[in-house]
Amino acid sequence: MRRLLLLAFVWGWSFLFIKVAVGGMTPTAVAAARIALGAVALHAWLRYKHVRLPRDRTFWRHSAVSSVFANILPFTMLAWGEERITSALTAVLNASTPLFTAVAGAIYLRHRHEARSRLGGVEVAGLLVGIAGVAVAAGVGGSDFAHSSVTGSLASVGAGACYGFALTYAARHQLDVTAEVAATGQLTMGAVLLLPVAITTTAIDGIDLAPHRVLAVLLLGAIGTGFAYLLYYRSVAQLGPTVTSLVTYIIPVVAVAVGVIVLGEPFRFRLLLGGAMIVVGILLVQRRIRLPGRRAPLPAASGGESGV
Repeated sequence: MRRLLLLAFVWGWSFLFIKVAVGGMTPTAVAAARIALGAVALHAWLRYKHVRLPRDRTFWRHSAVSSVFANILPFTMLAWGEERITSALTAVLNASTPLFTAVAGAIYLRHRHEARSRLGGVEVAGLLVGIAGVAVAAGVGGSDFAHSSVTGSLASVGAGACYGFALTYAARHQLDVTAEVAATGQLTMGAVLLLPVAITTTAIDGIDLAPHRVLAVLLLGAIGTGFAYLLYYRSVAQLGPTVTSLVTYIIPVVAVAVGVIVLGEPFRFRLLLGGAMIVVGILLVQRRIRLPGRRAPLPAASGGESGV
């Protein structure tokens, strides 16, 4: 459990690091920097373990696709979203990742006839509760909704959708390599694909590398991406994916507390209410709780990686 708390602490703080970094860097530059630094950290780890990356084209093709949906798009969307909304709200909305993982699994893995990938009545109810929780957390129907950024909120939710697809894609195409090798491959391809875009946007919009921003990017890349990936995969190996998925519920708590205390972001009760609704939705989708009158749930499926 201490490993999960450490992982939640690292990923919870990552939202603060993104908020600080994007104040002087373009979203693509923030994303590219953390991907590149994370790749360096994982390459160093594999070198220490004397593990070589595969050289076949299939591995790198799957790594490229995974990187687009697991790193390039969500990391950029989170940074872009945090230019418009608070880090606390971003974390709560991004906690919807397991909901999208369930939908992607039901669609993308349907040909594998995996029972746990199918959505029944309880799972659909969980999705609806989770979606309602996202709306509540974003402030839909509230007095402050007019002053919030709908696009920023959608970007944070969109990042969760990307993570959901990426996890499902990896489950179908990357099971023949270890998780650490797969993560190193996708971060490497992410750096190769995104760095040219980041350089271009930086040349156009400029960059302000104040010391605190440099520190935030270094921590975000080396710790929040590289070290966190290693910690996550070790947790999956030792604790199993179901137990490890509990980190999904802890990350927003850390992120909200850090945002309010360190960044002075306003605290909204709707964050707690919406976050609680998202958690209930996830529990229903993962079949960890059941509705009255229903039979006992099937064994819980993995909640997936937040991948902040």
